Amino acid sequence: MEAQNYMLSVSSVLIAALTVYSIFSLQRKLGGKNQKARAVCAVLMIFIAGTGLCVMHLLGLQSLPGGAANEDSVFLPLALYALTLAGMMYLFSRLRQLLADREQLKELAYRDSMTGLLNKNGLDHFWDHCKPNEQLAVLFLDLNRFKAINDTLGHHVGDLLLQAVGTTLSQFSRKGKRHIFRIGGDEFVIIAKRCSHREAEQLALRILEKTTRNYKLEKHELFVSASIGITMSHGRIDRHRLLKEADSAMYSAKQLGSGRYSVHKQERNTGLAKPAGSAGSLIKRGSSSPDEPGTKQKSMRA
Repeated sequence: MEAQNYMLSVSSVLIAALTVYSIFSLQRKLGGKNQKARAVCAVLMIFIAGTGLCVMHLLGLQSLPGGAANEDSVFLPLALYALTLAGMMYLFSRLRQLLADREQLKELAYRDSMTGLLNKNGLDHFWDHCKPNEQLAVLFLDLNRFKAINDTLGHHVGDLLLQAVGTTLSQFSRKGKRHIFRIGGDEFVIIAKRCSHREAEQLALRILEKTTRNYKLEKHELFVSASIGITMSHGRIDRHRLLKEADSAMYSAKQLGSGRYSVHKQERNTGLAKPAGSAGSLIKRGSSSPDEPGTKQKSMRA
């Protein structure tokens, strides 16, 4: 008999936990929607809570001699069941708050406060949880003449430019497939999973088309371009090698002119790497680069 009562008590607690969990899940899904959805949510929550109390009461009746209760013994069990549900509600709400605080701290640790993109800690976290042989395309982006803008117009304008570029780059983020990081200053890293060589070049062109343009920052209008270096993972992932290769390819792209990308090429026979295997640009053939003589005023206008 004691074992049966123990099992019934455990079952009652589990029913209470399931009831509270269902209520919180329903509230999370429908609570933030329109007024009609909130009304339906309230009705369903009352129904779930009432059902939970009834099931708990039926289990409680099984523990009584004869499986029935007199009139005086009904109120107290129902009050205890209601207190159990209230206690479970409190514990679940505290757990949700703790999880929300944890997620907020995680966001603060892995997010760049200026651009909202992932930061260097987020990049390290990505490498630590990346599959050893996953196919990756690593793009290293650097803004051209950013230091001149900072020195001439001040860090405030430079910060506004970084925020604008960060907003533009965030459009290329794809959950589980494409990640954007700001690793310092005006340097950004884009990592695309399961991305072919051709897709990486197409992605670089799309990014250059969006980032190389005029930016209106308060009373200033600046023409800013970017340079991108690309490298691909081959076999086991080496984070330091990939970042070094993409960085080297980016500097090769800068030497070709503004608004260009360069691909790091692997030597097939020796395994050695060449810094600029191929290069591309969003600048049309026959047009001049913004950094060429005679067009420097277009690259930065205050």
